[in-house]
Amino acid sequence: MAGSAVAASSMRPRRRQMGVPPWMAEPGRAIERWLEAERDQLITWLPVGLGGGIALWFVLPDPVAWGTAILLLAAGGLAGLAVGRGGRAARMLAIGAIAAALGIGLIWVRSDRVAAPVLAGPTFVQLSARVETIEPLVARRLVRLTVRPVGPGQDADGAPVALPGRVRINLAEADAPAALAIGATIKLRARLMPPPLPAVPGAYDFARVAWFGAIGATGRGFSPSL
Repeated sequence: MAGSAVAASSMRPRRRQMGVPPWMAEPGRAIERWLEAERDQLITWLPVGLGGGIALWFVLPDPVAWGTAILLLAAGGLAGLAVGRGGRAARMLAIGAIAAALGIGLIWVRSDRVAAPVLAGPTFVQLSARVETIEPLVARRLVRLTVRPVGPGQDADGAPVALPGRVRINLAEADAPAALAIGATIKLRARLMPPPLPAVPGAYDFARVAWFGAIGATGRGFSPSL
């Protein structure tokens, strides 16, 4: 007796097809067809949304603007999710807006977490500090140190000077002690100033870099000793 074999149904989950809403105009239908074809790649746009939010945080001027941007992006994203039924375009834009709002929030939190005191103005001090990093600048014949002051500094009159928790100091290569090493405590005089702002719009912003590195002052050191 001959038997007939029936192929077992596939256990592989079927892809969800959202289709193109019939009421949509032709340009929108074309966009929806493209998004449908690229549905497996859409997740890769999430980092773009996050990065866009981070970039927007750097452009906007203050916390009021950051908070307003988060609220507007989140509201727009939720509205897009509410009305974007039956298609991908509105949902993709909505999720992108929410990702951008999240990016602003993440960099804002990061900025607050690394916030550290910044020197108020230029000053000349005597200080002791523990060496954190040593960076030779051979072309400029300098040694760049990142140090953590130990206690307050002293001005020319011996009065105490409050110092930031981390300072970057350049020493002349010839002045650097031979036994200088990470973890050593060094004593020196230094002319310190707040991290400089960009010289012109769009130039390198060391003040921003210093903020995220918790560096509150920078300057030149003299007469170092261990």
